Amino acid sequence: MEQVEVQVANLTILTPAGEPVRLGSLWAERPLLLVLMRHFGCIFCKEHIARLREVLPEVRAMGVDVAVIGNGTPFMAQAFVEDYAFDVPVFTNPERDVYQALGAKRPSWAFILNPRFYMNSLRVLSKGHRQGKTQGDKAQLGGVFIVLPGGVMPYAHRSEIAGDIPGNDRVLRELRGVLAASR
Repeated sequence: MEQVEVQVANLTILTPAGEPVRLGSLWAERPLLLVLMRHFGCIFCKEHIARLREVLPEVRAMGVDVAVIGNGTPFMAQAFVEDYAFDVPVFTNPERDVYQALGAKRPSWAFILNPRFYMNSLRVLSKGHRQGKTQGDKAQLGGVFIVLPGGVMPYAHRSEIAGDIPGNDRVLRELRGVLAASR
């Protein structure tokens, strides 16, 4: 179990309108499922959002908030919100300091030799997702985190390669376990 440092909680993210928001405010009152996207045009992120949409009612019924952070401009975040009509707060972190602080990775060029990358690509393509224009840092990987009020982070999945995203079953299992343990 990790603890989010105060200086990390004090980092600033931006709304699609460009308004600053203190990162720690997202988990100040309720548990948060935090999704760091690679970038706003990412084919794997589109699949991730589509999958997350399927379990959003269940996550909310558990009393958990959800937020998505990308790393493009506020304009790119706004276009993403409009394109996907995703009923979750979407933010951006162009400086990627939140990514760095939470330990999100950046692959080396050798990722193109990893068969998992190609398997992940085939999976998302077969579901009808298509790569959009890169809108942010294309080398940045994302992650999925559960953060409790007070900054305790009992679950952190940091992607090892593009498309390395935990399934809904895993996320729901982790949320149930975390919530049961915190009662």
